[in-house]
Amino acid sequence: MITSAVVSAFGSALGSFLSSSNTNITNKPSNNKRQSPSRINWVDVFSYAIHGGIINAPICHYWFEWLATNGPSSNTSSVLVDQLVVQPPLLVLMFVCLDVLRANIRASIGQFREANVVGKALSAAGPAVVDSWRFWPFAVYFTFKYLKKKHYTVALNLCSVAWTAYLAKGGGGGGDAASD
Repeated sequence: MITSAVVSAFGSALGSFLSSSNTNITNKPSNNKRQSPSRINWVDVFSYAIHGGIINAPICHYWFEWLATNGPSSNTSSVLVDQLVVQPPLLVLMFVCLDVLRANIRASIGQFREANVVGKALSAAGPAVVDSWRFWPFAVYFTFKYLKKKHYTVALNLCSVAWTAYLAKGGGGGGDAASD
């Protein structure tokens, strides 16, 4: 099932990618002006990938399993049932899902830009890296020196709780408290 989802996501994304990259080839202007290279519609590529991997793959996987086991014994009848009964509603579902996904991705991109996420992350990273150099080498050293190997993960996860609390409080330039 996971392989089916990954293959479906990749195939859907690839189809959308090829479609948007070939737009200039199929829509050439009548005059011979040089046209700029086409831009990939990444919102569509990601929308198709998400739909293909999360929605379409499981539905088709289980539908074709059910059809092979419980459907008509004739291959022709199975194709007719699939194409006339199941595929039309699945296409409606696909278009609804794609529109919802596109709207959500565009809204997320807008919020991402509006909140200056990259700028804030870059400004917080410098102090956080310096603070991490003050904390983590000692945490790792004392864990390795005084604990058995079987306790390394637990001890470092506990250190991670303290580190995350420090960052969330605004230490190292990160967290919401630092931007208030």
